[in-house]
Amino acid sequence: GSEMCIRDRDYLKSRGLYENTLIVFMSDNGPAAEDFYNRGSYVDYVRAHYDNTYETMGTQRSFVSYGPQWAEAGSPAFSRHKGYTREGGISAPFIVTGPQLGPRGVRSHTYLTLMDLAPTFLEVARTEYPADGSVYPLLGESMLPLLTDGSPVHDDDYITTLYHGGRAFIRQGRWKLVTLERPFDESGFQLFDVVADPGETNDLSEAKPEKRAELIKLWRAERKKLGIILPGDL
Repeated sequence: GSEMCIRDRDYLKSRGLYENTLIVFMSDNGPAAEDFYNRGSYVDYVRAHYDNTYETMGTQRSFVSYGPQWAEAGSPAFSRHKGYTREGGISAPFIVTGPQLGPRGVRSHTYLTLMDLAPTFLEVARTEYPADGSVYPLLGESMLPLLTDGSPVHDDDYITTLYHGGRAFIRQGRWKLVTLERPFDESGFQLFDVVADPGETNDLSEAKPEKRAELIKLWRAERKKLGIILPGDL
């Protein structure tokens, strides 16, 4: 990991490109909860070819994976892990540097999504995304306001919608409507203020029924607009 970053940096410097390159580094979303040595369809193969005893753990002879308990511990500020639409399954650290930056060494909790990368790269490259209807429109927004002077990227009306493997969420501003377990059903939606409660510990569905109903209505409209097909649609 770090050796590859150093190699890439040195390559850019050797070509005179380093001072004109926006560098983005981020992890995959959420700790993985698979335990291939003890569960799943690969158990027989993994155990036949690898040894997870304490003495060999971490060597090329072992095949160690997190498992759900350590995956949950791997995202201690958040709920759940990869595969869930809770913050523990969708949040990722993100580091960026380059000549476009204003203040440096800044830690920010500004809300961003992966969809914001493409608009940012296009703006940095001073080019435009096709607007003639030949391709789907971009759903993100450029991060340059944040990178140059710390301004927010999204306003409170910006909507993020996701359905993945029987779980779903929709977020608008500080409000997030999200399910926990499968199969998907709208009755399973819980409401969280993820700015005040990023760990999603306090379901506000009963305290704010109007906001929950508003977001369910928004979910129905957004998922149809995005082409999200649910089992009940078939």
